[in-house]
Amino acid sequence: MDMVLNYIFIGFVITFLLDYMSEKFKNHVGWENVPEWTWGARIMFMLFWPLGTALFIYTFIKIYFFDK
Repeated sequence: MDMVLNYIFIGFVITFLLDYMSEKFKNHVGWENVPEWTWGARIMFMLFWPLGTALFIYTFIKIYFFDK
């Protein structure tokens, strides 16, 4: 049971950080085409956070280092 709670807690923290960044940097060029978070998207990201985090890191590295 502890592993499940840890998994959900990590998903909650990462979702909170992405939600905070999307609100703080909503006028930044990199956030122009990002759709607004819905509660369904937040819950899905909390459950599948390893996949979402890997996709976020891949996209960040691709855009930051190779799209210049």
